[in-house]
Amino acid sequence: MILSSSSRTYLHGSLLSHTMSPAQNLPFDVLSEIFKYLPNLYLVKEIEAEVVSPKTGPYILCPAKYPWSITRICSAWRAAAIYEPRLWSRVHLEVGQRQPSPGKVELLQVYLGRSRNCALSVSLHCTWIERAKDNALLSLLFTTVDRWQFLSLHVLAKSLPLFHDLGPFPMLETLHLYVAHQAKTPPLTNVNHIFQHAARLHTIRYRHSDDRSVFVMPLDQLKVYQGPTSSIPPELGCEWISNLHWCAFAANGQQPDWPSTEVTAPHMREFSIQERIQPMNTTAILNILTLPSLEILRVKASGRFHLCDAICRLLERSMCILTELCLDIPDLTAQYMDAILEQTPHVVKLRITGKKLLPDFSERWIYDPQTHASNPCILQQLEILDLGRCTFTPSAEIALLQMIQSRWEVPGKTTTREYFAGPAANSIIRLCTFQVPYKFQRTKRSQKKILRLWKEQGLDIQFGPGSQNRL
Repeated sequence: MILSSSSRTYLHGSLLSHTMSPAQNLPFDVLSEIFKYLPNLYLVKEIEAEVVSPKTGPYILCPAKYPWSITRICSAWRAAAIYEPRLWSRVHLEVGQRQPSPGKVELLQVYLGRSRNCALSVSLHCTWIERAKDNALLSLLFTTVDRWQFLSLHVLAKSLPLFHDLGPFPMLETLHLYVAHQAKTPPLTNVNHIFQHAARLHTIRYRHSDDRSVFVMPLDQLKVYQGPTSSIPPELGCEWISNLHWCAFAANGQQPDWPSTEVTAPHMREFSIQERIQPMNTTAILNILTLPSLEILRVKASGRFHLCDAICRLLERSMCILTELCLDIPDLTAQYMDAILEQTPHVVKLRITGKKLLPDFSERWIYDPQTHASNPCILQQLEILDLGRCTFTPSAEIALLQMIQSRWEVPGKTTTREYFAGPAANSIIRLCTFQVPYKFQRTKRSQKKILRLWKEQGLDIQFGPGSQNRL
């Protein structure tokens, strides 16, 4: 019997519905091993992680979503999923101002039960302002506090008393904290001791740089700190900075004892600082630091005279080898910028923010093989140049193109290696990427042709607002 096309399609679909896929035939131990590492795929990168809010991350109280959906594939997958506790170790929870339904409480109880004794990564968005014992979700979650290894807490300032009696946190290693203040002016004397007893805590990230809440924590054991200076208890001083490997300060409060102190952080490879409220806070912090292992420096502030002087003295004291430098200084000029760049000859990535840049801004960056031996250009190792938030005068736009041309085009039959080699001590690296503002496209049509040609030749040219230009 000859079947019609529609009948054959129906028959084929019926057969497929009764056929097991290769994934369903995987052995139990293989499935268990896969499920062990599956939760990590849902975690954002640690360095760039934002506090998890209700709009991000897997929401665990939705039975139709991960990881509940895995248990409905087949009996083998269900058995392996229930067996592996790490699959249930990522707890993302939203606790609002309404009482939770009994169904959600039961789901959370089953979820936490399946995690057994596994360390938990908890992401909590809490706007509940009553007692913790009056909320079934919080009461249930707080019984697992001794297993919290990672905590991302997005909480109202009024909700902080819920956590005052919660410690200690014997396994807590990483804390991401966002305190939302409903008042326009945050309180200045709100001191919290919630995380005072966390013996393993090594990473703290505040996600609100204007916060004034003070948290007493074991700062002397930290390796990573990101947050406002106003959240640091004054009595703890600044000696704890010497243990850090990574630091990002929002200089929104001056510490009284810091200006008279000197701190050496031998392990710090990346340091970022951005100015908040008082312009002299950034300079005061830079003046006390010595960072001999520093590789990446990011500064976002104003006041070019005092700021550039502080940066130069920091580099002189530290004698470090910077490979990445970010200067977000709106009133920056060529004179002050060159003073800094002369001390950073090994910079590979440079990001600058400036307003109404003049033609002399990039004058010393131009590579000329004829005069390079006697008058070498600066930034000889530069590969990535980001001017995404700069504004240029019309003549400065042309001067910038000439500089890019000198660091990219190879004339005649000369090879790239021969052209950029120069004297052995002054060889330079060919530019790979440069990012300029969108308005840079106001240049003449002939200049746009050059940009297209360079892009076809392999130069990565990016137009945009400089979305990566942030601390």
